[in-house]
Amino acid sequence: MAMAATETSFSINGTCSVEEQTHNIDHSSDLLQFANESRQDGCFNDIIIRVGEKNIPANKMVLSCYSKYFNTMFNTEMKEKYKDVVEVHGVDAESVEKLVEFMYTGKININTNNVCELLAVSDFLQMPSVRKLCIEYLLTTVSLQNCLTIQALADRYTIPKLTKKFNNFAVENYQEVVSGDQFKKLSKNYVIKLLQSTHDKVSSDLVYTAVMNWVKFDLASNESYLSEVIKFVDFYKLSPKMLEDVVSVEVNPLIRKLGDLVDSLFGALVKHLNKTENSLISLGGARTLTKVTKFDLQTKQCIQLPDLPVGRDFAAAVVIDDVLYYLAGDLRTGGKATATNIVHRMKLKEKVLKWEKVASMNVERWGLSAAVLNGIIFVFGGFDGNYGSLSSGEFYVVSLNKWIQLKPMKIARRGHSIVAHNGHLYSLGGYESGYLCSMERYDPFLDEWKDVAPMQTPRCGFAAVVLNNAIYAIGGSYGIQRLKSVEKYNADDDTWVYVGNMNIARDCHAACVAQNKIYVVGGLDSNGKIVKSIECYDDQTGKWSVVGETQVELYDHSLVAV
Repeated sequence: MAMAATETSFSINGTCSVEEQTHNIDHSSDLLQFANESRQDGCFNDIIIRVGEKNIPANKMVLSCYSKYFNTMFNTEMKEKYKDVVEVHGVDAESVEKLVEFMYTGKININTNNVCELLAVSDFLQMPSVRKLCIEYLLTTVSLQNCLTIQALADRYTIPKLTKKFNNFAVENYQEVVSGDQFKKLSKNYVIKLLQSTHDKVSSDLVYTAVMNWVKFDLASNESYLSEVIKFVDFYKLSPKMLEDVVSVEVNPLIRKLGDLVDSLFGALVKHLNKTENSLISLGGARTLTKVTKFDLQTKQCIQLPDLPVGRDFAAAVVIDDVLYYLAGDLRTGGKATATNIVHRMKLKEKVLKWEKVASMNVERWGLSAAVLNGIIFVFGGFDGNYGSLSSGEFYVVSLNKWIQLKPMKIARRGHSIVAHNGHLYSLGGYESGYLCSMERYDPFLDEWKDVAPMQTPRCGFAAVVLNNAIYAIGGSYGIQRLKSVEKYNADDDTWVYVGNMNIARDCHAACVAQNKIYVVGGLDSNGKIVKSIECYDDQTGKWSVVGETQVELYDHSLVAV
């Protein structure tokens, strides 16, 4: 019997001035909890999802809400729309059950044991929320042990963010990645994909190492693919040591079978042998603002090259394809430091040598440092016109005659050094509110700086060079002390070690590599006197020797080898 409604009615209309109130109550959690409890009790279920031998009860409306796969199935004229049981093939039953539970509870546990299957099933069932959670989890788990598996997942399920993460990780850990068995066991197509995405971001030595590691691991199967994978190696950019190893060990029998490639390899070797630097060129300096001097290492003779159009010190110099560039510096206007952004160049192969002005940098700077990477000039740091330290950087594209700004260093530096090594730039030492021993590494592909191992001694006004796959930091000053110490950085294990000291402590000197040795020219000694001797370091003996003397007094100058 129906209950009778009470006849008495009540109203407070018009008895107070309180305004109308609107309330929004979130019923979703209560609704889902009730729905899940009902599902488990067998109530209101209108569909069974069968995966293999597992039956998963559910409600079509809930499934359609969270899965585009089920939404399409139950809301179009597919035959499954009218069935009480639908079968799902080719997916993991436990993962399907976890995803159905997620639809009703909003909770899911993701770990290394289940993330691959959850990604696969959420992709299949078109559940973007869980797919996104799996991707975010994978982004945090990339390691040497799983990076190639993660890249395979990124490729199969088209995940650009994960592919980028893998590529960045592979470039930073290239030696380890291509030395592992997981890499060596890859199929040809995956090896080619890896080489395509990384070959221009690491050194040619590393690319060659990767190719040979893979080919030799299963020579019987992979030798026939050598011509396809070795095309990613630029023989002309191989280090001298690697070229020698290739010619003496690898050409016979593998590379010799490749026909035209042998010509390219020997062409690179001939170019290297013919390009041995036999001269040092000193530019500018505190006592020699406009002077450019060439010192022949074989004849020990000095000759004067055309004077700089605008004299300066604390500048930087680089050489690209036999073209000498002199960058920015201090004009010494009225005896005071004056920053400039002017750039001059001289084509060393011209019959008549002359300086010409090219595009000026975006920022006026002195006490800067510069390096060449992949045919591009990079500059960072220095003083601005008000004696403030700079962290900014820019690069020069020769073909465009244009300077483009870069992401600044993490620390403003002056009196520091920049070197190019294995596809990266390294900025080390200098001064900023104190003498610095820190070093940061720049990835031009990512436009990012990353801290790496610091030097053992803080240094300012020192020189840095790269010789035989190692970075050397040479001399400089630390407080009132001028240094003769030298230390060497190994990028493979991120460590610094001391090597042999110079014969003379030097500050404000310059250094470069020629004839596979380090040459140091000029500077100030521990008494503040100008050093005229030229010292040479042979990494085979670990010793420094005096090999000559400058005819002019050089410090705060620049030095290149040609």
